[in-house]
Amino acid sequence: MKLTLYYAPRACSLVPYVTLTEAGADFDVVRLDFSKGQQNAPEYLRLNPKHKVPVLVIDGEPLTENVAIQIWIARNFPQAKLLPSDPRQEFKAISMMAWCASGIHCWLTPNFKPSNYCDMPGSEESVKRCSQKMLAEQFAIADGLLAGREWFFDHYTAVDAYFFWCWRRGLSFNFKYLDMTGFKNCSAHFERMKGRPSVQKLTAFEAQVLQEFAQAA
Repeated sequence: MKLTLYYAPRACSLVPYVTLTEAGADFDVVRLDFSKGQQNAPEYLRLNPKHKVPVLVIDGEPLTENVAIQIWIARNFPQAKLLPSDPRQEFKAISMMAWCASGIHCWLTPNFKPSNYCDMPGSEESVKRCSQKMLAEQFAIADGLLAGREWFFDHYTAVDAYFFWCWRRGLSFNFKYLDMTGFKNCSAHFERMKGRPSVQKLTAFEAQVLQEFAQAA
């Protein structure tokens, strides 16, 4: 089986990178420099017309969207136990990954390019303020789910990788209207994730890619 992950630093392609590493999978990485618009190159659009990352190419067949990719990895590397073994808990985990994708991720992106979400002049701060209000609600839910727990389930799962990226991305924005220090359980989860070898590998790889992109600029 040949696996190729299309990846951009800081983006949510971090999620399958970590999960593939947790699975012990052998995979190649194609690095995309969004600052140069490589996600809009014709050859990439043929692979993923949504011009997003991640894409996991499996024996020549592209698979997009983090939830689907996470499930595929978990089911093809069952020894890694990346989803709960109990069917009810497995579906709950899938639901939580969908929540990361549609309930958290969507409120992070407006803080990066608020002008994409409203075309009224001077509306950027309003977009950010509203998105951070919604994020506060989602992070409060996550904080409650993590109370008294190391992971979202009885052991580390793919859900933890996805939420790790959500929290990490939030920290990168240095929010004006949302104080993330109040979510103690989310912060503790983030610190535990940083100690995992898969995340340490990702962090080193990301730093290397960013350095290479900077030198090529």
